[in-house]
Amino acid sequence: MTNIGEILKNAREDKGLTQAEVMRITGINRKSLSGYENNVAEPDLHTFAELAKLYSLSADHILGIRSDSPTYVPTRTEQQYILKIKKLDQQHLEELDALLDILVSFSKKKMSRKR
Repeated sequence: MTNIGEILKNAREDKGLTQAEVMRITGINRKSLSGYENNVAEPDLHTFAELAKLYSLSADHILGIRSDSPTYVPTRTEQQYILKIKKLDQQHLEELDALLDILVSFSKKKMSRKR
């Protein structure tokens, strides 16, 4: 049986979000979110959909339903980035990769200062 709570918790952590941040974004209270992540409670359909969207996960993935189709569905913004990236030549792809590394490093430093 799929451990939905573990999947939700891992997805939250993969996104770099704390429980407090998820609560602020979604309006879910601490007891409920903790209950979902610890398999003590199950989210209602609306909350389930909201968490899936926030974590960029398909319902199939969260529920452990295997299929041949990809479980990750890029957001509209991510799809637009992908289309732009596909137009770049190799040199510009390498430059973009270096820029992304710099941005990620900067973002991590900024986040660590907030904590």
